[in-house]
Amino acid sequence: MSQAGPGAGADGEAVVVAVEVSAGHDGEAELTLSVRFENGVVAPVVLDAEAGFDILAGCGAAGAGDLVGRPWRQVLQGLYGDLNR
Repeated sequence: MSQAGPGAGADGEAVVVAVEVSAGHDGEAELTLSVRFENGVVAPVVLDAEAGFDILAGCGAAGAGDLVGRPWRQVLQGLYGDLNR
């Protein structure tokens, strides 16, 4: 598992603090992102393989570990595109 140090992003927004690739209940790969929210709570966000690959491509990440330290908003933009539309 890739991990970052404690704390939210510099501007207080939610940030990815850890990433893990694991097998889901059906044996398919899943991407689990641990996100530290503004209030300090760390919660898992579990994504299927397709969504995981979409996020990696959308964020220009070479691998899952490249998502650590990224703001949660940037990860969502990698999945959904521009959120300000």
